[in-house]
Amino acid sequence: MSSILTVSQINRYISFKLKEDKNLKGILVSGEISNFTNHAKTGHFYFTLKDKESAIKAVMFSSMASRLSFMPHNGMRVIVSANIQVFERDGVYQLYVSDM
Repeated sequence: MSSILTVSQINRYISFKLKEDKNLKGILVSGEISNFTNHAKTGHFYFTLKDKESAIKAVMFSSMASRLSFMPHNGMRVIVSANIQVFERDGVYQLYVSDM
């Protein structure tokens, strides 16, 4: 019989597994920006990166976003450099973007 896990334990375990996978660090991903939000209070950018068949949530924290020489917008095609990680609170994996 397998042990009973809490939701937090599952999310933490998946987060750990993604963080240790070197294939998911510093990856380049191309796609179109949708649902773009420039969070004025924090300076963080939140958006979805999509192609014809799929989508993934993404965040670019203000420390990285402030380095951009342009303002991203919906419909813009971009290539991002990112790590894939889990936002444990919500159990959602997403791109943590360092450059665009």
